[in-house]
Amino acid sequence: MMKQRPSWKRTRRIIGLCAVVGLLWVTILQYRMANVPDNTLAHGEVGIILGSSLKDNAATPSLRERLEGGIKLFKERKIQHIIVSGGLDRSEFHLTEAEGMRNYLLERGIADNVIVMEQEATSTYENLLFSQQIMKQQNWHSAVVITHRYHMLRAMEMAAFLNYEQVEAFPVDSKAVNNSWNLIRETLAHGKWMLDQLFITINGRQ
Repeated sequence: MMKQRPSWKRTRRIIGLCAVVGLLWVTILQYRMANVPDNTLAHGEVGIILGSSLKDNAATPSLRERLEGGIKLFKERKIQHIIVSGGLDRSEFHLTEAEGMRNYLLERGIADNVIVMEQEATSTYENLLFSQQIMKQQNWHSAVVITHRYHMLRAMEMAAFLNYEQVEAFPVDSKAVNNSWNLIRETLAHGKWMLDQLFITINGRQ
């Protein structure tokens, strides 16, 4: 019986080690995503509500959860303005995510002059990049990012990467979506963000 070649044994060890490291990374990442702390003291000049897909040109139950987080902060006078960020999710849609979000806020009694729409973003990174540009135009220096807890870790890493001047997190929990599935999807998105971050750094920030 032929003995296994040493090189194959080394390859198997390397593959096994990579699998263990990868599993450990996923476990730690998902724990961090699921345990982003509450921030009842969050406050700033503007709240940035990160968008997600509409359904029938209206905010979905999960998107309404994010919007309700922004409404809560505004009514408690912890923010003075609200940026709703999100572009056209699909070409067949009639409204951008921002328009659908604005409509919901208006229905909930938020004054139109409080709301600023960012209608170009098609990713979380663009949500934060384009919202930051609006902040600079409006001379706003402090922001509260409002999104689901599972999404917040990546969003705050992006805000730090973009050198937000002052930024706080206001995570909201969801009863409308399967959090286990979203943690899996967000883990993949976080891995992609690590690669995107490297690419942006090498090629120059926007």
